[in-house]
Amino acid sequence: MKTKTTYIKDKKPTLKELQKMVGGYIEIVETKGKQIIIDEEGKLKDKPLNEEATELWGINYDVIVGDAVVLSDKALLD
Repeated sequence: MKTKTTYIKDKKPTLKELQKMVGGYIEIVETKGKQIIIDEEGKLKDKPLNEEATELWGINYDVIVGDAVVLSDKALLD
């Protein structure tokens, strides 16, 4: 199963939009002026590795699984 990484920079998405895009409750991962939104329970649900989001995150000891949303600029959540 292929994972999807969506990039948003022009407007803040709603909670419902984010939950729909990642397929569950959201978790915010901070990185280099961006926020990566992932499914909080993605590993418990055994979702596949998201190589693109994991590489963007840049953490060597953990991975991102499932679909992810990358927020930047005007889309960053408070």
